[in-house]
Amino acid sequence: MDKKSVSEIKSKCFNKNDCRIDRMRACYVNEEKERISTFHDMFLQLEDEERSKYCELFKRSMSGKFGRNLFNVEFPIAEEVEGGHQDFLIKLQQSELKDDALVEQMFDRIIRSYSYPGKYLIILSHGVYDIPLKLKDQTVLDDASEYVYSFILCTICPVELLREGLCYDVNAQTFMSRTDDWAVKNPENAFLFPAFNFRNMDIHSSLYYSRHPEERHEELALDVLGTELSRTEKDQQHVFREIIETTLSGDCTFETVRNISEQINEMIRENSNDKETDDHVELSKGDVKRLLESNGATDEQLNQFERIYDEAVGDDNSPLVAENIQDQKHLVVKSLTMKLDVKSENADFVETRVIDGREYLLIPIADDIEVNGIKIRQNLKPVKVEEEAKA
Repeated sequence: MDKKSVSEIKSKCFNKNDCRIDRMRACYVNEEKERISTFHDMFLQLEDEERSKYCELFKRSMSGKFGRNLFNVEFPIAEEVEGGHQDFLIKLQQSELKDDALVEQMFDRIIRSYSYPGKYLIILSHGVYDIPLKLKDQTVLDDASEYVYSFILCTICPVELLREGLCYDVNAQTFMSRTDDWAVKNPENAFLFPAFNFRNMDIHSSLYYSRHPEERHEELALDVLGTELSRTEKDQQHVFREIIETTLSGDCTFETVRNISEQINEMIRENSNDKETDDHVELSKGDVKRLLESNGATDEQLNQFERIYDEAVGDDNSPLVAENIQDQKHLVVKSLTMKLDVKSENADFVETRVIDGREYLLIPIADDIEVNGIKIRQNLKPVKVEEEAKA
């Protein structure tokens, strides 16, 4: 899925005024992995306020950035045969959550694999979306539908004790002590099946959500979806840096890295200006090689590139996402003793120069420069300093 498809599902399927969820099953689990309770509701029979709160949880289950919070999952062929994880999800989706045995089996799988220290709520939802017809000129005909998207959304939310203290009781018209109120918090993890690709149902894919990139709960994806997640944003950054540093070796200069960053930013800008796409920019092995080649990599270095790239990427051959490996707003220069943060559009202000056999970063002093919040003035006496030094 891409940003456009995620946005369509969130706005069309989880709109509190026209929500496409029709059935919901839930399981409340404690710290010992024991079920506290289970319940099921016809979603449309809930009170407006309740539906609104659930819709907000569902939207948050598909929020964030690809590679950081959202991950496209492709099912291995082995999982699409009878008895595989994808096969089970298809049966669950086609049952519309009416099959108690399948629902209970899904709850059991999640409880068995999900590693969480506190109480949490598992919400299984089923919905149906009549996909409006979109013409070539991007006009959407809401009353014309060619396909139906039937889906399940699994949302896992922590349940935490509200802060103890005095609260106002409207009925008693006084302040009373509150010590045992539990509240459902924003989702920690979720997945949508099937994926919504090219404005249609894709049973070969799923969308996985993790609120915290550093705690994705890989065990959930492996035991429920039957596959590993693609690398995180930080992992992609590490892989890209390793490829560039190792390939260029001693030729990895400030100017070279700055030029590579500018070229990647330009690719992202061109993509964002393309009205035909709302997807991220992916860098294949060939794209990375061309970046190196256009920035002075020698034939010998390019010959080593294939091996270096394969070793850095490993078994995960998924392309790198440009938006994940590149800071589009800042050029950051740092060492153990300093950090310099420059806006990307002003990166050309920084240059290198060799003085007395030592290389320096040079930044022109301007009228708006501050040190610890104090504006400084330009020192326009270089000639006098040189003359004193000679004397």
